Amino acid sequence: MKVNKSGEVRMAVDMQGGGGLTMHNVPMRALIMMAYYARPDTVTGGPGWMDSDRFDVVAKAGQTTPPDDLRRMLQTLLEERFKLVIHKEPKIMPAYVLMLGKSGPKLQATEAAVLSEQRCIPGEGAVGQKHITCHHVTMAALADQLQEQSPRDFDAMVVDQTGLTGSYDFTLDWTPAPRAGTDPGAGPTVYEAMASQLGLRLESKNLPLPVIVIERVESTGRELTSKSLRFPDNRRNAPRQYFSRETPRTERAL
Repeated sequence: MKVNKSGEVRMAVDMQGGGGLTMHNVPMRALIMMAYYARPDTVTGGPGWMDSDRFDVVAKAGQTTPPDDLRRMLQTLLEERFKLVIHKEPKIMPAYVLMLGKSGPKLQATEAAVLSEQRCIPGEGAVGQKHITCHHVTMAALADQLQEQSPRDFDAMVVDQTGLTGSYDFTLDWTPAPRAGTDPGAGPTVYEAMASQLGLRLESKNLPLPVIVIERVESTGRELTSKSLRFPDNRRNAPRQYFSRETPRTERAL
């Protein structure tokens, strides 16, 4: 991990195959969001430099390391280098709840896969509609994807309450909400598509959601470059995991 003083505006994050994670020109608040899988409106407190200073991070773990373990590795890095201390407290916030439809799910179950194979990619279909094809995706991951894939349809967090714990393959085709001042396009809304194509439904609710409160983060770590860091794993006989330097391969712009 090192400070990025390029002055660039663009930042990029790439979760690579084989347990790799590369982040370029990312502010501390975004690093905390990544480490704790949090939205911007659920991270509060902290000094001003958390939004102005930028960092580069290259992390490497085992081939089949799941995303949750990669995030715990990043939490360890922030705790050790920046003495980060946080706590979580509930706050009632608007959210969209992802639930099973009346007729049950219409999903193809798959085996667990390595990180690089757990993804949604653009699909093909009618012009003016959004099309995604997803492989080895959990319902929790789908909930996280929905706001990114259709931001005009979701102005709040999507929370998975389907009760489904497996991984699935599926496709989804819908017409995104129109931009202000434009006419709606033909085709199903994302809510209609979720119901008819996946057997799922979305409902707007106010829920107690965890908010991250930053108690302390020290600036002394801002000039440090990390050495390899062991990922503390509490599982008995689990192999050791490490952060290590590695040359970045590809980047996805945020």
